[in-house]
Amino acid sequence: MCIESERQLFQAIDPAAADAIFHTLSARWVLHILVALSKDELRFTSIRRAIPKISANVLTVRLRELEGVSLVSRMMSPPPESYQLYGLGPLAHGLRPALQHLEQWRTKLSLLE
Repeated sequence: MCIESERQLFQAIDPAAADAIFHTLSARWVLHILVALSKDELRFTSIRRAIPKISANVLTVRLRELEGVSLVSRMMSPPPESYQLYGLGPLAHGLRPALQHLEQWRTKLSLLE
């Protein structure tokens, strides 16, 4: 996303909506989901494999919440095999570097154990 279109997107956001987005980011499993999607667009089952402890119901709820605040986008793959893919939404593209740093940090911590 270019800087100008990102600037326009941010200017269109109501400050109350910004608080809602921040609240959504603090929900359980949200960072796990966003980190998984920061690497690539994934199918629902691939997200579940990336986050083994999350239940299907909770993942569904979180994906809907994230989609509602434009942090996640849902799209259909092209035919003949049509299936839903999830990726970072327009507002989350600016978070990608931070999400990748969090993933690297988590990997380093897991090596210490």
